[in-house]
Amino acid sequence: MMSSTKLLVTIWGLGNQETFRQLADRFSLTRAYAHYIFMYCCRILTDMARNVIIWPSHNSVMHIASSNSLPGAFASIDGSHICIKTPLALADSYINRKSYASIVLQAVCTPNLQFIDVSTGWPGCMHDARIYRRSKVHKFINGGKLDRGLHILGDSAYPLQENLMVPYRDNGHLSEKQKKFNYIHSASRCCVERAFGLLKCKFRRLRYLDISNLHNAPAIIIASCTLHNFILQNESDIPDVNFELDDDVVCIKQDGSSSANKAAVHKRDAIASQL
Repeated sequence: MMSSTKLLVTIWGLGNQETFRQLADRFSLTRAYAHYIFMYCCRILTDMARNVIIWPSHNSVMHIASSNSLPGAFASIDGSHICIKTPLALADSYINRKSYASIVLQAVCTPNLQFIDVSTGWPGCMHDARIYRRSKVHKFINGGKLDRGLHILGDSAYPLQENLMVPYRDNGHLSEKQKKFNYIHSASRCCVERAFGLLKCKFRRLRYLDISNLHNAPAIIIASCTLHNFILQNESDIPDVNFELDDDVVCIKQDGSSSANKAAVHKRDAIASQL
């Protein structure tokens, strides 16, 4: 278990961008011991994530979906790039499309800004759709465990599926119904961008991970997500934060070629007609 001193060292270390030498000096520790305490507590917090970052119950999902502006939507998915020091090995794999090294955090978030699923450690060059296909949330969503009327929201980087609604691609010929769907979809989906903004505001170490051992990165990131949820679960007010906007989305092809995709296209059209 963590002592109060160890926890304080860890929270301070996550909340600031101080080097481990500065962290050690602040708490009168050796640099090596400060690093040991920090990573030890991050791994404990990562183990605790299973009790803090949890998928909502069916009743909770139905309650959220019934009160959402977009019928059936109860959560949003997106990826966030965590800037890292360029690794010596496989550097090209971690350079993202904005030309800096990063690790991707994929998260599913409810309107109250709490994470209900996180997946991280993915190299920065990987596309959001590829990360989604390889993550456990993809298997869950497409495994028949969600009612057909329910769905999460993603941006145009994600595939259109029955339980994953994405906006209409703007080809300059959208109907008024489609434009309205995209507007409400964007307004509903922004919760995940607010959650990422709040996460990096509270835990500023995630703005740049100056670490040499990339195996430590997932523990640091998930520990921050765990504390993020814990704080929100014990606070009554959700603070205002700046969105983390990704204005360089790479779209994937959505041609309705598969039967599942045709069903998703029909479902999206039906929702747009209800708005």
